[in-house]
Amino acid sequence: MIIMIFIPEKAQFINKLVTMLVLALIVMVVILQVSDNVLTKSLMMLLIISLLAVGTSFLIFMKTLYYKIEEGILTIGSIFRFTDIHIKLENMIFFTERITLLNQSGIAGMLSKRFSVGKGYIEGLGKVDMYITSSKKTIFFGTEKGNYGISPADMKGFSALLKKNGVKEEFVVRDVLEKDIKESADKLKHFFLLNAVMVLILVEIPIVLLYLDRLPEYVSISQLDASMLSYVPAKVYVDSTIAYGIMAFTVALLAYVLARFYSKIDKIYYYRVMLIPLVIIVLLLLNLANILIPILL
Repeated sequence: MIIMIFIPEKAQFINKLVTMLVLALIVMVVILQVSDNVLTKSLMMLLIISLLAVGTSFLIFMKTLYYKIEEGILTIGSIFRFTDIHIKLENMIFFTERITLLNQSGIAGMLSKRFSVGKGYIEGLGKVDMYITSSKKTIFFGTEKGNYGISPADMKGFSALLKKNGVKEEFVVRDVLEKDIKESADKLKHFFLLNAVMVLILVEIPIVLLYLDRLPEYVSISQLDASMLSYVPAKVYVDSTIAYGIMAFTVALLAYVLARFYSKIDKIYYYRVMLIPLVIIVLLLLNLANILIPILL
C-alpha cells in the first residue's frame, strides 16, 4: 500500500498573521492597563482570551495541514482529525493548475489575496472549499458535490498522481447559481438583523431593570475576577451600556455597507464581513451577563 503525503507550499502570510496577532494583543493589554472604565477592561479580557484561543488553534491547524493520497482517497487533514476532508479520486470530475489571486471576504480578504482557508469564491468556479497557503501553487478540482482548492509544494508531482488515477486535467466553468446569490443576500440581511436584535437586548435589559428598580444604587462590576470589583452608580452603568450599544450598532452598520461594496468582488461569501460586529456584540452580552447575573440571583 503506497501512501503519498504532500506538504502545503510555505505561506508568507502566516508570519504576517502572527505579527498582527501579537500587535493586537499588545494593544489590548495596553488598553487593559490604562483604561479606568471597568466595562472596557472586562471587554478587553474577553477579547484577549478569545483571540488567544482562536489564534492558537488556527496556527496549529496551519502548521499541521497536509494533503494525503491513500488507497484512492485524498485526505485534506491536520492534527484536528475531526476537521479532515476525505474525497475519493474516482469522484473527481476535473482538476486544473492555476496561479491566481484569490477573492475572499472578511479580514483575510483585506490582508491577503494569496492565502485562504475556508469557504471562498473563485471566478468561473463559484463556491470553493479552500485549503490554500499560497496561490502561486494552486490546484483546483471538482466533484459532483463541490469544488476544492489546495496548494501542495510539489504541485507537479500531485498533478501527475491525479492523472495517473484517471482524473482529467481541464478547467470546467461552473456558473454561480441564482439561488446562491439570493441566499448570500438573505444571509447578509439576517446577520445585520441579528446584530440589531442583540444590540437591543444589550441596551434594553439594563434600562428595564433600572425602570423596575431591580438594580442596586451602586452596581458592582467584575473583571472576571472576584478579587477585583468596582462600583458605579446604577444610572452611570446604564448610560455606559447604552453608549456601548450605540457603538456596536454603528460598527454593524459600517460592516453592512462594507459588505455591500465587497459583494462586487466576492459574490457569494461577502456577508461574512458581518461576523466582525457579531463577535463584538456577543462579547458585550457576555460581559452584561457577568455583571447582572449576580445581581438577579
